[in-house]
Amino acid sequence: MEIFCFDVDGTLRDNRAHEVSASTQRTLAQLHGAGHKLIVSTGRGLDSLKRTQIFEIAPWDGFVINNGQLVLDGNLNVLEEHVFDPQSVIETIAIADALGYAVTLKKKERLITKKPDEYVYTTQKYFGNVIPPVGRYNGHDDVYAMCLFGPLGYDYEPFTHVKGVDVAPGMSTYADATIAGVSKATGNNVFVKKYGADGYIAFGDSQNDLKMFEGAKLSICMGNGDPLTKKAASYVTDDIDHDGIEKACLHFHFIKEEE
Repeated sequence: MEIFCFDVDGTLRDNRAHEVSASTQRTLAQLHGAGHKLIVSTGRGLDSLKRTQIFEIAPWDGFVINNGQLVLDGNLNVLEEHVFDPQSVIETIAIADALGYAVTLKKKERLITKKPDEYVYTTQKYFGNVIPPVGRYNGHDDVYAMCLFGPLGYDYEPFTHVKGVDVAPGMSTYADATIAGVSKATGNNVFVKKYGADGYIAFGDSQNDLKMFEGAKLSICMGNGDPLTKKAASYVTDDIDHDGIEKACLHFHFIKEEE
């Protein structure tokens, strides 16, 4: 029995039509049929994930949400949960305000800190997401994760100095800002322990998958992935539009070619 951990956007789900290919759905069914465990490991919040078709495409055994902030079993029972120190949120917003950038706060009622700009709209199109209303952080609400918006290729260096925050630039005009010490890897390892496995196999495409790749016994990057993520991977498969997940699983003999 293996534990397979899948990123969503750019890995399971393409970023143009926002669909999951027939080959990916077929592969997930074969893996499940062979007795393997299937985990969603995403930077999306639970509310955002529910607006996709991901819950319908496979009998998932668990979910790692917000890059490890929330870990749920297959029935959405909470196994592990974390929140930001409010001071980390306040400092992040202050830096963004000084630079003129927007920040989305993922919390019970999401907000964005300024009127959406081109970076926000580009990211919204990339994910097919809903932009939350503009608001101000009250300094004490639980914040699960943050999304920073800036130019394509920006390194978000000023934000990397905020205590308690890890920053991973994405494949569009955004970066994930997550709780330091918490990651997809720590979330995935909840299931490694739960099922008594010897590790997990990871599929991803972007820099928020780097820590997941570091902790994996086998890491597979999509052909459409970020150059740094490809470099960190054990194996680079074909891209999402050319059956990358299925081809990797055939390559490693996790599944068999259907007759």
